[in-house]
Amino acid sequence: MAKSEEILRQNLENVSFDRYFLQIKEVKQLSKSGWNGFSVFLKNQENLLSQNPVVRGIYSVGGKDVQPWIDMEYWQEHRFFHRNMIKEKLDLENENRAVRLFQTLGNLIPPGGHMMVSYEGEQDIHKETILGLEGNIPPAATPLGYLIFQSGFHYIKNWYLSEGGFEGPRKLWGEKAPDNEWEKNFLERTSREIKGFLNKKPSSSYPQLEKKARNWAQKINEIIFLYLSKNNS
Repeated sequence: MAKSEEILRQNLENVSFDRYFLQIKEVKQLSKSGWNGFSVFLKNQENLLSQNPVVRGIYSVGGKDVQPWIDMEYWQEHRFFHRNMIKEKLDLENENRAVRLFQTLGNLIPPGGHMMVSYEGEQDIHKETILGLEGNIPPAATPLGYLIFQSGFHYIKNWYLSEGGFEGPRKLWGEKAPDNEWEKNFLERTSREIKGFLNKKPSSSYPQLEKKARNWAQKINEIIFLYLSKNNS
């Protein structure tokens, strides 16, 4: 078993989320050494798998001068079928399951690594993230960005690389600080973005989305203030 696959299975297989468990499928060694494609589904108490994976992507153990990273798609809303009938629906936003999932995934990445999450999808979390970015909401205060921030990646940027037709999906890129000095740097940069957003007058284009973003921004600001106060004293 490749090292990357072993790490994935040790850290994700059968992890419990109340009445649900993670189930790894479709692990595949890719052409680059240390890279594994993988999918993670949810399994309920009746051993039914979610129709869509909860996460699908690439995990790398890193290499010389490169820390481990993960590049993934995420599905928050799920359905479980039995004999072509919808047996159950689940939204991971409820009861903080989404936060716990991202923190579990974040534990795969050591200091200095990064997490990339595509926001080009059809679910509400993808659409709201796009609208938020288009409305100049800081990446960390978008629905996907807030999940990434809570999983330990404290500087988040909107990332899109044009490669002549091979760009791949647009995504948020979260950086995990390699040391305390970089952690302070990341949090100060994020703080400037968050304060700039909170100091602006609310826009009327998407009031419910902006209300949620301002709530997340306030929580991020509080986390940053406590960290910087503690480490500057």
